Amino acid sequence: MPTLRLYQTDRYLRENTARVTAVTESGGFDSIACDASVFYPLGGGQPSDTGTVALGDNVYRVTAASDRSLESDVWHQTDAPAGTFHEGDEVTLTIDWDVRFRNMQRHLGEHMLSGVMYNLFNGTNKGFHMGEEFITIDIDLGGRMLTDEELLLAERTVNEAVWADLPVTVSCFDDYESSLALPVRKQVPHEGKVFVVTVGDPGDPLDCIACCGTHPKSSAEVGLVAIYKCDPNKGMNRVYFDCGRMAKDRLSSDSRLLAEVAKRYSCSSKDLLSRLDTEAENTAALRARLAMMSSYVRDAECAKILSEIDAADSNVYTYSSDILSNDDLLKLGFSVIGETEGKVLLMMQPESLTCIMFSSGDIKCGQYIKEHAKEHNGRGGGRDDNARAIFQSAHDMRAFATEAAKVLQ
Repeated sequence: MPTLRLYQTDRYLRENTARVTAVTESGGFDSIACDASVFYPLGGGQPSDTGTVALGDNVYRVTAASDRSLESDVWHQTDAPAGTFHEGDEVTLTIDWDVRFRNMQRHLGEHMLSGVMYNLFNGTNKGFHMGEEFITIDIDLGGRMLTDEELLLAERTVNEAVWADLPVTVSCFDDYESSLALPVRKQVPHEGKVFVVTVGDPGDPLDCIACCGTHPKSSAEVGLVAIYKCDPNKGMNRVYFDCGRMAKDRLSSDSRLLAEVAKRYSCSSKDLLSRLDTEAENTAALRARLAMMSSYVRDAECAKILSEIDAADSNVYTYSSDILSNDDLLKLGFSVIGETEGKVLLMMQPESLTCIMFSSGDIKCGQYIKEHAKEHNGRGGGRDDNARAIFQSAHDMRAFATEAAKVLQ
């Protein structure tokens, strides 16, 4: 006989005694099947229960539960060393109730939100994932995207249903055809037993869907449903949300973060967006002013460098700046090298430990840097007319530039 699944008749049962009916070994640890179990195995979009299994005075973790079908054994993956369990052993199975109840809240909340999306907008749930940080559902509206107003309406509607304390009933049918006696939202034919979860009056339910997962006995136990965002996904609406304790913890954390950000900007939470808009405008103005100043400095430095190059006997010119960024040095270097012939320009940026090499003649910058930068703990490369190297210290960068100036003289 396959494992008697006690969670199907009492999803609030937390432990049971059982006999081990089969043992397998995987990765040096025992997995066991029992004649009865409170553990829900992974399936239907819901994670498996976790918990413990006691053998006499020894207690081991059950890290996961799995099955092949609703008619098969439930296997309990343990951290017990291989050879610990034997057929016929009497054990006590105990689930982590916090994990079970969290999954119950989240799974029923998903049913209810999917039902609301169907009832309000005729949206079909084409995908469901219960993750560690949030739940997602993919709602198909024939290519149309949900508006912010529709998301708010859906959230308000589903929470009103949660707080209405609607009854949740689980009906078991021997086959798929029999399950159609109830107004299931989505018909998915399959063989074997069918469990249908109904929220509200079976004659006019908020939601009615086939599901083998565990659910609370009333909608009120979901607590709340919070929609976080909605993104396009393959022509559908991927809705990110959570339920119960997970949603409460997320909203509390976000509320504290919002208050802290508002505090840093010396404004109230309701004025934060306006304040951020003002800061963005100020930042844009500063960037524009900085760009103008950088352009002015580059023009002045370009004239200075060209005059010094003309007066020097060397065909290698070395330049360093703490003020200009790498991008500014790149623009400056192109301006200078474009006005010279047969010259090599080495431009250093001490803060980033970067040296940019330019050539208006036969020197191949990329090849030279690849061959010689490593001699000074540097790495880099580039094109024939310009290349850059990054060093581990300012000393290494200056040593590279000094040697290059001598070699390329």
